[in-house]
Amino acid sequence: MTTAKPEVFTRKASGLVRVMSPFSAFIYNVLTMGLIFPWTYLWAPGALPGGKLVWGILLAMIIEIPIAFVYVWLSTALPRSGGDYVFQSRVFGGGVAFTVVMSGYVIWILQWVALSGWLLSYLGFAPLFLGLGATTGSAAMANLGLWFTSSTGIIVTSILNAFIAMLILISGFKNYVRFQAVMIVFTLLAFLSMLIVLFLGNPATSMGKIDNFALALSGAKDFVQTAITATKAAGVDLNPPFSLLATLLVAPIAWTSLQWATYSAQQNGEIKNARSFKSQAFIIVGSLIFTGILLALLAAALEKAVGTDFLYVAGAGYWSGVGEATISGFWLWPNIIAVALSASPIVILLISLGYILNSHQIVHNCYIGMTRVMVAMSLDRVLPEWVSRVDERFHTPVNAHIAYFVASIPVILLYNLYPGWVGLTLGVTFACGYVFVITCLAGALLPYRAKDVYEASPGAKYKIGNVPLVTVLGALGFILGGVMVLMFMLYSQLGLTSGLAYGVVFGILAFSAIWYILVKQAQKSRGINVDYAFKEIPPE
Repeated sequence: MTTAKPEVFTRKASGLVRVMSPFSAFIYNVLTMGLIFPWTYLWAPGALPGGKLVWGILLAMIIEIPIAFVYVWLSTALPRSGGDYVFQSRVFGGGVAFTVVMSGYVIWILQWVALSGWLLSYLGFAPLFLGLGATTGSAAMANLGLWFTSSTGIIVTSILNAFIAMLILISGFKNYVRFQAVMIVFTLLAFLSMLIVLFLGNPATSMGKIDNFALALSGAKDFVQTAITATKAAGVDLNPPFSLLATLLVAPIAWTSLQWATYSAQQNGEIKNARSFKSQAFIIVGSLIFTGILLALLAAALEKAVGTDFLYVAGAGYWSGVGEATISGFWLWPNIIAVALSASPIVILLISLGYILNSHQIVHNCYIGMTRVMVAMSLDRVLPEWVSRVDERFHTPVNAHIAYFVASIPVILLYNLYPGWVGLTLGVTFACGYVFVITCLAGALLPYRAKDVYEASPGAKYKIGNVPLVTVLGALGFILGGVMVLMFMLYSQLGLTSGLAYGVVFGILAFSAIWYILVKQAQKSRGINVDYAFKEIPPE
């Protein structure tokens, strides 16, 4: 008995519309990569003594380049919303694609919703009020800044952050695109302000300014010397020899930012001219190089301002738990150092506003990307039909947005209340990393497993001899990305070798695989073979 094929997809059109220009998509990727992401600058010095920040960041950028180009090929071949899920499912079928993307993306990126709130509260509002409190002598402002570093402050901020973003996105994707123009302007102004302040600084003068900032904020005298003494007492070497391994391990931490150069692919169905190879190269590869260079410049500026030895002190406060290397428990992130060195309310406002807006944007990109993946899964009948319903007026998947907001709340609570959960911060890099790796393999096999789709694409003309260039780049990206992912499982400095980490990672994978098997069987009992969907290009 054969299985009926009444309809391949739940409907003939996605309901999404193309409202984002290639330039807006470029900006989207820059914001998604997070110029404000701070972990490389404290996590790496704390956990990886002897590693070179600038080199590690540039290495991560170079490793990401072939991966980014693979996404250019796939995006022009399959310019539909759903990105990685669509790419993988049309090459490997639904089982692999759903398991990999549901686990590594849809579920794990809920952690980024929590991280967005943490960034907004801890790196946006806290430095703003701490800085203003220190420069104006206002104890009330300083105390408010400290509240934003507390678990209560972060939870309240995180839930409101996620709720406001959901409302904006439900009102229409075009409204986000307009708001994004404001966010990028202030983010770049903040970043430029921080670079200028740091490049103008030097260790001889910076230490005194940091002492003055700590004194004004917490009443601590001789903060820098106290922090140095405590850090040395904790066994931290402030002048470690160069370590090639440590430098290589900086790259996976920097990849926390740079791996997101490809993220615009999730909403290809809403990007104008998405089938253009030139446009996609500009959007994906261009944004990667732009952001990679800026992040490396920040590392160089930070080292110039405070010296490498003080970076190890700041890193010890974060990684080794040296309380004396924090100001009232607040870690010395790049922006708080810039705030301390500037001692200017105007500069503090500029830096803080940029951090606030970029932090808020992150929850937007969590929603945008994942709701589009959920819509694609729903169209293929592996998620409930109601998930893919798109409002006819606003052209946005309202149900998916609401569902994702509700799902984020327990993760926000876990992140801020459950001991050890914060150690899974880089788990998002690991989990999404294996999505990118499998997508690279899909790109390598696209000319052979989806031949008609590949031959109709703009990238089909690019070859090395008789071998498609996407196959070469896909194989290279698969190997390089695979090495990056393996580093998370092999080195405790990257925070994913605990029993909790393994339990969460493999538990989510198992849940996703079981979901797919059960749904496929349920659809089959209704006379629907979901495998038919993976042989077709999704509706536009």
